[in-house]
Amino acid sequence: MRFLITVSLFLLLAFLPALPAAASTAGTTATPQAEADLTLRLLDIPADTQDDPRARSYIIDRLPPGAQIERRIHLENNTPTAQIIRLYAGAARIDGGLFVGEDAGVRNELSTWTTLADPEVTLESGQSREVLTTIAVPVDAPEGEQYGAVWAEMRSPADEGGVVQANRVGIRIYLSVGPGNGPPADFAIGSLTTSRDEEGRPQLGGLVTNTGGRALDVSGSLSLTEGPGALSAGPFAVQSATTIAPGTTHEVTFILPKDLPNGPWIAGLKLTSGLLEREASTPVTFPEAGAGETITPPQAGTNPWIPHPVLAAVLLLALAGTALLIRRRKRQPHRRH
Repeated sequence: MRFLITVSLFLLLAFLPALPAAASTAGTTATPQAEADLTLRLLDIPADTQDDPRARSYIIDRLPPGAQIERRIHLENNTPTAQIIRLYAGAARIDGGLFVGEDAGVRNELSTWTTLADPEVTLESGQSREVLTTIAVPVDAPEGEQYGAVWAEMRSPADEGGVVQANRVGIRIYLSVGPGNGPPADFAIGSLTTSRDEEGRPQLGGLVTNTGGRALDVSGSLSLTEGPGALSAGPFAVQSATTIAPGTTHEVTFILPKDLPNGPWIAGLKLTSGLLEREASTPVTFPEAGAGETITPPQAGTNPWIPHPVLAAVLLLALAGTALLIRRRKRQPHRRH
């Protein structure tokens, strides 16, 4: 049995930013609300992931086939009236940099492994309840990572046309199945592209590749230094957090102020996913309009001023010169005193 610690996390919307608090479909981007009608937050996280901010918001774990975990969730009714709240597990997928919750009724293997102790609760205005969520992985479960969500849903009475509005909030589930710890999470920053949008705002896009074995939620910042007249700007936050599945690549985008000079600048990116952090730094210049240049920043541990082929040639010449000098010394006759 895993040791769990209790945390108090007041999340307005645990699924933010990829899933909405109130929508008929679950794949749109959510906008923070001043006060959600329904609050859902995670109470338990494993002790070995207590420092990971993703694990504080989402159910993230790796389990061998046949294992089981339990997590408590806190549910609160913030509406002025009593509400009947339906609780269920649903399927989810990663698509186009978003963690997308499927419509109610769509299931996958993970959703069939997930049960809630109270599938339906009635809460008075301001009342709250803790509900136990259990994920039991069958012994014949396939290895790999699966995605799902725990949903809490309220429905309005049908109007004259028979239309029912659903308001739901969710907690993401990232579950990896397999023995041991599995491949570690990792990612790399690839090429950067500059541009200006139709409104004239400069943009910087960076390709991020998930080189590890777990899904990532990538966010971060961009700082510009050594600009015209020794100007500095930023840090600017990434436009929206991007969810990237293992083995895939997606672009993160920074949108900058319209009056920002073209440059040249030194762009410094710092991207994170949980406890992972990667950085890249390279000169950039923004175009007057439209698409600009594409730059590949130097990888960590390399000299940005010496290309790899040039460096290799210099080393070969140095080795050849050393070998030639040694042979000449060996051929010189010894002088007698």
